[in-house]
Amino acid sequence: MSHVTFPGLGLEFDINRVAFSINGFDIYWYGILIALGMFIGVIVGQKNARRFGIDEDKLYDIVIWGAIGAVFCGRAFYVLFADDYEVTSIKQFFNLREGGTAFYGILTGALVTSLIVCLINKTKYLCLLDDLALGFLIGQGLGRWGNFFNQELFGTNTNLPWGMYSDTIARYISRNADFLYREHGIVLKDGPVHPTFLYESIWCFIGVAVIFYFIKRRRFDGEIGLRYLIWNGIGRAFCESLRTDALFIGGVRISQAVCITYAVVSAIILLTVKRKIKMSEDPDYLKPYALTEDYLRKSGVLTETDEAEPETQITESKDVHGSEEDVQSDDRDESDTDI
Repeated sequence: MSHVTFPGLGLEFDINRVAFSINGFDIYWYGILIALGMFIGVIVGQKNARRFGIDEDKLYDIVIWGAIGAVFCGRAFYVLFADDYEVTSIKQFFNLREGGTAFYGILTGALVTSLIVCLINKTKYLCLLDDLALGFLIGQGLGRWGNFFNQELFGTNTNLPWGMYSDTIARYISRNADFLYREHGIVLKDGPVHPTFLYESIWCFIGVAVIFYFIKRRRFDGEIGLRYLIWNGIGRAFCESLRTDALFIGGVRISQAVCITYAVVSAIILLTVKRKIKMSEDPDYLKPYALTEDYLRKSGVLTETDEAEPETQITESKDVHGSEEDVQSDDRDESDTDI
């Protein structure tokens, strides 16, 4: 149980990281919220699968294996870079209740594992990234509230009105005083801190609206995935700069370095591809797979008769892909400078 206060807002309440227990086995809010976020993300991905040219049955296989790879790599990332945590057995490695995971280990594991599965079951990887980006942001934004119940993922001291304080945070600062002083200067155990979990959650939910806007205006497969990496990288870079529990190597914040790298590389790829599309002057150049005749025919939307009737093709495909914006190539003439 933690007593949490927001002094500047005049709010205070008690929270318990344990939601309930079954035969003495504690079920934590963190796990519930992570599972709920993942469930919602999968539902969103399933709902939009055909919009991006993804087989719904194959999607579930990819998600299952991707989740396994994500948890394994997220745990390995944490164990590798956490100075104050040592694993002495395989059992301890997989005991997530006694240790943590790292977000960019999770993300990297999910990306690599899903790529392997896509190659095996012949699913277009870039289409998959576009399909899962929106759901991933929703799940990420919701899952961050698990950190609130655990009273973790907080930053340095702040005088801002939404600064947060709890007895759990005070104990953490006391235990790690030397490390915090070395990395951040003086961090007061009795002063409010930045609720960085809240910053990231808000950033993710704003990102949901941003990504949704670009879904109907995408110009090539992989564009939505790249925009997710850019958006997430910017937000994470800011939050990581404030966190007191960041993982370091040689004085460098690992997650911050990784998220900036993801964002920069993704932005370069996005701008380069958009420039090629503009220079090609071909409305079908790198056209999204879900809008091609090949996919429309495979999905049963387009028949051989329809190929000679463009108006019929567009009308019928609207029923599968949502709106006329999704099937017309006119959208490819929009500004090429937005990220």
